[in-house]
Amino acid sequence: MTAQLRRAMLAGLGVVVLTGSLAATAPATASKAGASFAGTVLGGAFASMYPVDVTTTNAYYYVVDPGRYRIERVVRATGVIDKTTPGGVKGDGDGELAAARALAVDTTGNVYVADTPNNRVVKYDPTLQTTLKKWGVKGTAPGQFTAVYGVALGPGLDAAGNTTEVVYTIDADRVQVFTKDGGFLRVFASGFNQPRQIEINKTNGDVYVVNARAREVIAYAKSGAVKFRFGTEGSALGQFKGDPRGVTVTRDGKIIFVTDDGNRRVQAFSATTGNALYAIGSPTSNTFVDARGIEVTPDGKLLVADEWDYSLKEFKVTASGGTLLRRMFGKSAPKTGANSPRGIALDTGGRIFVSDWWNQRIVRRALPAGAITTWGKRGIRGEVGALNFQWAVAVQPGTNHVFVANRESHEIKVFSNGGTKELFVWGKRSATPGDFTFPQGMTFAPDGTLWVADSGNGRVQQFRVDVAAKKATFLRALGTKGTGVGQFDMPTGISVAADGTIWVADTKNSRIQSYQGGEWRAPILKPSGAATKAFNAPWGVTAAPDGSIWVADTANQRLVQMTASGVLQQQVTGSSAGTSDFVGPFQVIFAGSGTAYLSDTWGNRVIKLNLS
Repeated sequence: MTAQLRRAMLAGLGVVVLTGSLAATAPATASKAGASFAGTVLGGAFASMYPVDVTTTNAYYYVVDPGRYRIERVVRATGVIDKTTPGGVKGDGDGELAAARALAVDTTGNVYVADTPNNRVVKYDPTLQTTLKKWGVKGTAPGQFTAVYGVALGPGLDAAGNTTEVVYTIDADRVQVFTKDGGFLRVFASGFNQPRQIEINKTNGDVYVVNARAREVIAYAKSGAVKFRFGTEGSALGQFKGDPRGVTVTRDGKIIFVTDDGNRRVQAFSATTGNALYAIGSPTSNTFVDARGIEVTPDGKLLVADEWDYSLKEFKVTASGGTLLRRMFGKSAPKTGANSPRGIALDTGGRIFVSDWWNQRIVRRALPAGAITTWGKRGIRGEVGALNFQWAVAVQPGTNHVFVANRESHEIKVFSNGGTKELFVWGKRSATPGDFTFPQGMTFAPDGTLWVADSGNGRVQQFRVDVAAKKATFLRALGTKGTGVGQFDMPTGISVAADGTIWVADTKNSRIQSYQGGEWRAPILKPSGAATKAFNAPWGVTAAPDGSIWVADTANQRLVQMTASGVLQQQVTGSSAGTSDFVGPFQVIFAGSGTAYLSDTWGNRVIKLNLS
């Protein structure tokens, strides 16, 4: 997909945020027979920002906002956003980003972004309107990236060993060094356990790496020699809980600050010894919700990106403590829509449930135009009511309990129908039967059992769940990782037909697989019977009431209806249905034989389709 096409799609979405009625956007073209656009059930709903990192010049703050796939420039004097990167939609073209995670500026004000899922660094001019340079591809060779997570600029060594301004990056388990135009210089250090951000001491060139899963920060000289380490697991001063994320150092090179999100605080350490000095916030305070990126401004203020408070916070800091001076932004998303909706489900009461992915919540709406309610919050494992980038949602027949595949916490959560109670949780990160690694899809079979697409383990699992007894009985697992028949690379969508056939969207293998009569049938790579494209990263598959199979063929921006033997019946695009183009079709569900609902993830909408 070209950058120009993505921008055209974004401009043509025409999504309506609803407050009380089912709204229909103006059709882009006349709809065709088969599936026609009948209205928008949920439109977009966004917080003021979703900041994960921040950097600064004298005049501006630059913020990574992955919830909108963009960088924002904030005027320091007024606290107003005056520029954003021009893409504004998930992509890899000029001005476009995926879920970027870090950024930094050089001495001339150019902005460098760690575009994490795209495995590259992007360099912008200070206005963010011009892409000056892009470098990096996916890989493990020198100069390549595996999920580049951190970027920093400061004094380092060039190829001749002279001190100059260089770019440091973090990816996988290593730090690499580049020139400011992307020329590879060296691998600086390696052997980390999920490193996060990186900072350079501008006074002497020392390098600080957040080695997150080891709950420590490592200080290096610019030569690469380790100077000291600090941090262990815990909640005492000098310890970290969860994954520490951001790191910065005062402009005089004396104090290092580290965000300790699990303890809801920022800690200060000596840049000479690594000894803990003090903390701003605490596990029981409301100073921070989820502190991430951090920076010291040229005039000595401490700036913190508090992601799930949707805010930037400025502090006055000294050698012994910090005081909040200003909180900017900080508005959560309105309860009228969704940001990147994924899984959807219906209950017997005529209500639709939507996994509002970026807003870390479930949205329930009474159909066709009833009240909207939400529940959920960003949180960690063990925290009641907390969600962590959940994907799928399913409603249990007979009870109307709502099941949520809480992907990043590797668990299934069960809520009451209105979300007022968390009823049951099971699962942990493991390949053991009954556990999960990134569960992404979920469905109830006609026999009442629950099937889960356990994406990270390359399998699907079947359970019998008794919520009242808080018991999930593992029944069986099917599949392994791989590319063969009955093997998977990130299975996502899953559905069970009335005859018991199990259908799975084998996403990264770009195919649909089915299991019937005790064996896997040959995968369907493309619908047959007419000239059409092969599937490309399908996220969803659903067995319809009439026995047909519907595929959310995500990267091809279409829906495909085919028979159970794989013969094409129709393909539906936004244009053919009479609406704007689909940007990220995720899942189709059915209300009888004449109505379907579709979640269009990057279109930030859930729509209704009439079927004929």
